[in-house]
Amino acid sequence: MLIVDDEEGIRLSLGEYFTRQGYQVSLAEDGVKALEKIKVDKPNVIVLDVQLPYMDGLELCNKVRHLIGQSIGIIMISGVRRETIDKVVGLELGADVYITKPFDTAELSAQVKALTRRLRAINQPAVAVWDFEDGYLRIDFKKRLVEVEGKEVRLTRLEFDLLKYLIEQQGIPVGRSDLVDNVWGYEAGGDINDGAVNTAIAKLRAKIEQEPANPRYIQSVHGVGYRFKKA
Repeated sequence: MLIVDDEEGIRLSLGEYFTRQGYQVSLAEDGVKALEKIKVDKPNVIVLDVQLPYMDGLELCNKVRHLIGQSIGIIMISGVRRETIDKVVGLELGADVYITKPFDTAELSAQVKALTRRLRAINQPAVAVWDFEDGYLRIDFKKRLVEVEGKEVRLTRLEFDLLKYLIEQQGIPVGRSDLVDNVWGYEAGGDINDGAVNTAIAKLRAKIEQEPANPRYIQSVHGVGYRFKKA
């Protein structure tokens, strides 16, 4: 974390306090030096006084948000002078928390901890959960999303439902009549013949198979129908 305050007593006192709390702390006495430290040290949280020489806290906050974005937390501290104006402007420029002097160190510590937890949750990369995934094909049933080599492939509703059903029976031969009943539905069963099923499978293979004529995933089972090969 970085503590920026032109009052040496406050700066050193906060530095010692947060160092004892286990934080890696760096200090700066003005906005220009603080910006240099931010670029080099890349702190996760900045405790920033509004009234600073050379570049005030409001300008520094604005620059940080433009240069780094939301991956860094900013706690802004101000005296009572122009408190309301500074607070409004500070929050609009991107400060996460605004505290006025005099403040309780324990309160500031609680704000730092809460902000650190929030940033950790925001910055942690999301882990995608795929219902089927290998190096070539991946499918998300809930989002009805299919990707081939990392690129989304557009399937019709019928094609997606057909693929989903085959994957749910993965490794098991599925008859054409079973596909008709569970994908097209019982009501449409009388109007769907084997040729229609074969055509739908061929269209699906053309979209997801690397070699549709030599399918890797949707394999034909002689005398039965089709099977989705296990990953």
